[in-house]
Amino acid sequence: MGFGLVIVILLLKYKPTYMVTVSGEQVGYIEDVTEFEDRIQNEIIEMEGKNIDFVTIENMPSYEMKLVDRTQDTNEDEILVALQNNATIMYKYYAIILNDEVLSYVDNMDEAEAAVNQIEEEHKDDSIQLELQIATNYTENIEEIGIETVQVAQEQVEEKVEALIEEDEKTKMPVVNGVLLAVTPVSGRITSRFAEISNIRSGAHTGTDIACSIGTPIKAVADGTVTFAARNGSYGNLVKISHGNGVETWYAHCSKIYATVGQKIEAGDVIAAVGATGNVTGPHLHLEIRINGVAVNPQKYLYK
Repeated sequence: MGFGLVIVILLLKYKPTYMVTVSGEQVGYIEDVTEFEDRIQNEIIEMEGKNIDFVTIENMPSYEMKLVDRTQDTNEDEILVALQNNATIMYKYYAIILNDEVLSYVDNMDEAEAAVNQIEEEHKDDSIQLELQIATNYTENIEEIGIETVQVAQEQVEEKVEALIEEDEKTKMPVVNGVLLAVTPVSGRITSRFAEISNIRSGAHTGTDIACSIGTPIKAVADGTVTFAARNGSYGNLVKISHGNGVETWYAHCSKIYATVGQKIEAGDVIAAVGATGNVTGPHLHLEIRINGVAVNPQKYLYK
């Protein structure tokens, strides 16, 4: 009877509670171990969030039943927050790789795959080699990675692809004495070839004639400096450009001249317009390429 009375008094004054210890440090009290372990599993280990791959808790709590004063509060929520703050959260993200070069990082695999497939489809007929990959990476600090939207990443890849295409095209462009001929001056039909003899000339043809409409823009074939821009006898309106290494290009019979002597020219700049000035039978561009003053056949390099 006395023992039972003691038990009743104890239960009126105290309650059974579990003391929680993490890494040897007491962090609080909980009422039910099973329920608390379920919360750890659901709210931390199985935490849901963008790009969370998995969560680990290095030091799981231990529990010890205690009889504590009934006024002692439990603090499950605070303990959970402390555990979460010390948990390791591993995030998953994706690197978009072009020809072994990482171009950007994104956080959505499905969208990244769709973007890569689109790029590959658009460039499937190009001559350049494109090896596009998506690699899965992991980090504990996603904020340090520099994640881009898939749209931005796609634009970055497209810019790189275009640069590769441009570089590839340059390697296929003709080179005269170390000078890259990057642009064809006009599009048209060849009407007179280099070294042809004609009764309208006093000697062999020193260039290539390309027939096209009067006013057609004439583009410089390479970077250089304008050394002549005026009328010159049978050439009519003539533009000469020096490209260095003894290489010159001449553009004759122009209807208009836009370039000026001393002007720095880049390949593709419009320097004149097609015309029929000088000794001609119709509108065309007479193109010459000279190396150290000697005319060479332009069709060895252009209009093949």
